[in-house]
Amino acid sequence: MDSTALPPPSLPNSQLRAALRSRSFSTLLAGYAASAIGDGMSAVAISWLAIVLAGGHNTGLLVGAAVAAYTLPGMVAGLGLGRLLTRWDPRLLILAEAVLRTVSLGLVAAGALVGVLTPTGYVVLLGVSSLLGLFGVTGALTSVAELLPEAQRVAGNSLVTVASFAATIVGPALAAVVIAVAGPGVAIGADAASYAVLAAAAILSRRFQPPPPSPAGGGQSMRRALGALRHQPAVLGITVLCVAFFGLYGPVEVALPVYVSRTLHAGPGVLGGYWTLFACGATAGALGAPWVQRFGLWKVAVAVMAGWGACLVPFGLVDSVVVGFAALAVGGLVYGPFLPLKQTIIQRRSPPGSLTALAAASGILTVPAAPIGTALGGPLVAAIGPASTLLASGLATVAAAAVTAAVLLTRRRRRRTRHNAVATCGN
Repeated sequence: MDSTALPPPSLPNSQLRAALRSRSFSTLLAGYAASAIGDGMSAVAISWLAIVLAGGHNTGLLVGAAVAAYTLPGMVAGLGLGRLLTRWDPRLLILAEAVLRTVSLGLVAAGALVGVLTPTGYVVLLGVSSLLGLFGVTGALTSVAELLPEAQRVAGNSLVTVASFAATIVGPALAAVVIAVAGPGVAIGADAASYAVLAAAAILSRRFQPPPPSPAGGGQSMRRALGALRHQPAVLGITVLCVAFFGLYGPVEVALPVYVSRTLHAGPGVLGGYWTLFACGATAGALGAPWVQRFGLWKVAVAVMAGWGACLVPFGLVDSVVVGFAALAVGGLVYGPFLPLKQTIIQRRSPPGSLTALAAASGILTVPAAPIGTALGGPLVAAIGPASTLLASGLATVAAAAVTAAVLLTRRRRRRTRHNAVATCGN
């Protein structure tokens, strides 16, 4: 696994400026920032609208279903869309997902404002909005690799991540204000508008063109892409790590809003503040990604997992708004470097012509992990309560980090033993 460690990097201002001088990349970056604001608003609005629609009945289950529906169906649909994923231009993938999000979320907002939205209809529309989610995930990763030379990809990945986190600082805080004044339906409508901006950015970024041909020629089915993933240890390794990490994170998205509402007896302003502080910390953490990667991917990944899990533990021990603010701010700082490093690993370790297929295969495994965890979080919250769910998620994440560290240490010792044995035989 240590083979996936990145070389000691530097990210001088010249590389940042060089990436930003790419008109196509800068246009897409602006679109991502706009859609991140909308998604930041939805991080609060989707769960809060579910709480309103539940009316005090099965609240945790509906929140879990709504949050999971916002992502999970797209991964299921992606199983049958592998050939399109590997044939379409990356920005066309982004455009397709953005248009569907715009329309579906617009219908959610309209239904909420008119008063005809039901819990079932809400979950269905959120599910439809996510059907092309894998298109957006794959298009985002491959666009950076296509638009920027390899020397600038760490900078590009960091800029996209920083823009996303920085925009979500505004999103949750803005959602709290919008929900208080006009209701959660209007906040979801703003998310729909933000995806319209991303669609425009995808159109303006550059003309659509076919991606480089894959080694097998033509598009690959998702089955073949998943088969190719098995033969790329670095990409497979980061994929497995993400599945565990994101899956254990999933219940937090259900437990936190219910914790704010029922345990703290607070409103959307506190929930928005939690996510805003997390985004502030994550923005600062993402800026440090090009430097912390010099310690090796797996060392950073284990530290991120352990640190994030430790930041969840206080929620299960102390019912305090202030302690929660501090915990999520530090948690964001710890989490920030993870995504840029993960994206760069996939870009660098994918053979020529195989990036789109491997990115799609990795995404179809990693992206559903958090929604599946979220869906399981609903029954968990109903069974043990939100505070205990947050505590369990934190302790399980720390345990997963400890297991990962033990596996890495064992592998390192075995390599050293083999190396010593070869050296001895050579003498």
